[in-house]
Amino acid sequence: MVIKIDKESLFKSINIADSIISSKNINTVIANCLFNISKNSIELISTDNEIAIRTKVDAQADKQMTFAVNGKKFSSILKELPNDELSINVNDSLSINITSKSKEVKGHYTLIGLAADDFPEIPHFVEENSIEIDQGMLKEIIRKVIYAALNDTIKPVFNGIFFISDAKGNMTAVSTDSRRLALISRTVQKDIKFGDGIIIPLKTVNEVYRLLESSGTCRFAYTNNQCFFKIGNTEIISRIVDGQFPNYKQVLPKEHMLEIEVETKKLYDSVKRAMIFTREPANKIIVNISNNKIVIQASTPELGEAEEEIDVKTSKDEKISIGINAQFLIEALKEVDSDNIKCGITGQMSPVTITPANDTSYISIIMPIQIKSSQSD
Repeated sequence: MVIKIDKESLFKSINIADSIISSKNINTVIANCLFNISKNSIELISTDNEIAIRTKVDAQADKQMTFAVNGKKFSSILKELPNDELSINVNDSLSINITSKSKEVKGHYTLIGLAADDFPEIPHFVEENSIEIDQGMLKEIIRKVIYAALNDTIKPVFNGIFFISDAKGNMTAVSTDSRRLALISRTVQKDIKFGDGIIIPLKTVNEVYRLLESSGTCRFAYTNNQCFFKIGNTEIISRIVDGQFPNYKQVLPKEHMLEIEVETKKLYDSVKRAMIFTREPANKIIVNISNNKIVIQASTPELGEAEEEIDVKTSKDEKISIGINAQFLIEALKEVDSDNIKCGITGQMSPVTITPANDTSYISIIMPIQIKSSQSD
């Protein structure tokens, strides 16, 4: 069988499919990409048994054929070839001979393929009850909450993003690692029926984010235990996390003792400087609030200390000191698109809320750190 295909198109498609394959799957069929060859296209499929990707690329072939091959090796060969047409010859023993039509390269390369008999069956996108979502909006939603998810597979309900619809035409995404939380709500054109909500694994969310563009639409659907995304010529099929997401509404303060407004960049830069004088993992800084100003302090005996003052607007004249993880604060501020933020404070050991001044539908929450007389944290 002979396949003719553009090198760059095939290279991109293999990289999309191969991105989810674990290097731990040595000598098993799912350590490879499945190639379904038809006369006008190549369908590439990959899976790690938790998530699967199906993507298509235009090609010309003289017959149909299916085989599996190591995607990383295939991609590595293509990366070093000029951007030109390729001729790929696959014989009955599944030797895959790759030749570039470019005049710059005189040579051919052979990969050994595998029979695809044991490759798992991958479901197709479920069109029924699927909805269309703006890619740019979904990308923004993911970007603004993903940082607060727990990157730890031991606690699956924290290792993902919780999606729910609290009202007609609304989509809310929430993530938490139990020490901080990020929540964003956006209006969608068509109702999304999430029921009691679904948790999409972090690995899946990262793959979706990587494929999303700033414009255009994608399609989304889900069943009892799976979710489906269709973005361009690529489908992502994933399990849904089986578990109960924490009651995030209990964490949202209903009122604040004190509210301050501050320039986002000024606070971000100050916290970054102060963090130099903290130690991991607490990265503790002290934020002292009084008289329309905040003083940020950090001190570690073997490193030194920092103190910086910033002018702010406060809702009333209250004095309070709060210990907070500088890294958490930086990551929350980094995703704010507003010039100013509003911080809600209820007490020294109560959750601190951060909201863009121009977007009350996006909230970050950070649990404070206890202030001790010794700065040993």
